[in-house]
Amino acid sequence: MNKYPPDSNFQTDGHNRLVENQQALNFHSNSLLIPIEINSQDKSVGLFVFDNLSLPVGGQKHFVDITGSPFSPELAGAKVFYGKILPSMQKNYEYALHKLADSIDRCDKSIHSDETSLWALRIADRMGLSLEQIKEIKLAAKLHDIGKAIVPKAILIKPGPLTSEEWEIIRRHPTYSATLMEPAKSLDTLRPIVQAHHEHYNGRGYPNGLSGKNIPLGARIISVADAFSTMTIRRVYRKPISIADAKKELVRCSGTQFDPQVVSIMLDILSIT
Repeated sequence: MNKYPPDSNFQTDGHNRLVENQQALNFHSNSLLIPIEINSQDKSVGLFVFDNLSLPVGGQKHFVDITGSPFSPELAGAKVFYGKILPSMQKNYEYALHKLADSIDRCDKSIHSDETSLWALRIADRMGLSLEQIKEIKLAAKLHDIGKAIVPKAILIKPGPLTSEEWEIIRRHPTYSATLMEPAKSLDTLRPIVQAHHEHYNGRGYPNGLSGKNIPLGARIISVADAFSTMTIRRVYRKPISIADAKKELVRCSGTQFDPQVVSIMLDILSIT
């Protein structure tokens, strides 16, 4: 249950107290505090308290590790917001999530979220979707991995195989991503897309084992775009493979991991790129 009055002043001496003394500040250990710019002119910043018990204990520490300690003494006395973001703050929150996606890319020393967004846009456009659908899928692709911000950094950049326990943690990130989008009503239609981007066409993906057309079209598109980007750009934990080998992998997994129609369209795009 939320305990904080809206627009209250949150007094803190900065990063250490904010992160290390959450219990003393009446925050649940599952709480996540996200800085949001309130006024672009005077650069004033607020804190959005994301108080959701489905988030992992210790998520704040991982968030700080990945984003580069975004909290500072300048946040002393910052306004606190919780619950659904007001309409006037929607864009500010969306911007904060964009920066979160960029932080994850920096952690991984890649441009994965932008690459995935670009490929998803091209696929959606080639499929003849409406401009509104294309915009939604492009944005969902940009934000698809933001849930990784509360996954231990050591897991995200681990060069070797993950243990079964580590895989279980990483498999939660689509749900975390969708959860972090909850406060912004403007993102409601994108949440099912983001949550389903690791579902497989044959029903053997995660987190909910959806299959075929039960997987949102946007998620089926992002699944292919995400996989292609992952295979072909350098990541901290792996070297890229060639475009030719990536195309072979898409074909191999067509009908099992990926929607065959989406794969076919992606191959058409690659043939003229």
